[in-house]
Amino acid sequence: MSLKSWAVAAATVALLAVGAPASAATSTIDGSYAFNGNGWAGTLLVSGSASGAPAITMHYTELGRDERLTGSWSAASRTLTINRPLQWNNSQTYTLYLGDHKPNQPVFGGYFTQSDVPGQRYGVYAKDYLPLGTPRTKLFKANDSLPDDLVGFYGFNGNGWTGTMSVQFTQCRVPEINLRYDELGRTEPIAQRTWDPATHTLTFVRPLSFGGVTQTYTLYFANRLQSTQMFGGYFTQSDVPGQRYAAFAFLQPGGVGC
Repeated sequence: MSLKSWAVAAATVALLAVGAPASAATSTIDGSYAFNGNGWAGTLLVSGSASGAPAITMHYTELGRDERLTGSWSAASRTLTINRPLQWNNSQTYTLYLGDHKPNQPVFGGYFTQSDVPGQRYGVYAKDYLPLGTPRTKLFKANDSLPDDLVGFYGFNGNGWTGTMSVQFTQCRVPEINLRYDELGRTEPIAQRTWDPATHTLTFVRPLSFGGVTQTYTLYFANRLQSTQMFGGYFTQSDVPGQRYAAFAFLQPGGVGC
């Protein structure tokens, strides 16, 4: 957020809203992450990011192999880009935006595109950061008892701020969103929201509590299996033009609906 907005926010601590940090809180993005691309779970390993051309290893659990990939890291735009070649001369391009509200606990949210599906974006997130050399023991196993629908109760992360997001329908047609950031301790009903079934994109606007500032969230939905409801994407903030911040959501038990 701008220095002016930050000063206003600091003077109204009781009304503080989640926003962009004045400076990055993450010293490095090198490490391993729990990873999800369009409902496919796995891990992501990043090293050598300071060079701007990190070494990247992607492992999708269902494929059962490590993929050594190329990419780029821009500290200025806080964007990690990954190039993943596929068979038959197709490819995927991952665009991931950093969230670093919690010091040294980076997360990423964004999307990938695929060369043989022009115009479509698929949600991606990377979370549960571990420094390089730290073993990751958690297994990512599907729970196919969860409902296969957009409606549900999700764990949520926006720029490193954790919370929850509930999605329910009015007459099962219009998305209704309630957002709760844990550190703020309140539930925020979202009035402006759209759902595009053609591109599986959920968009909503979140007004902040100072200066008429708003955040616009763009989240790409995946539900390829009953257990893989997730969103990956980003938000922008009206007083920080041109910057995108990680945002993602993952399904939790206790869904809501019609």
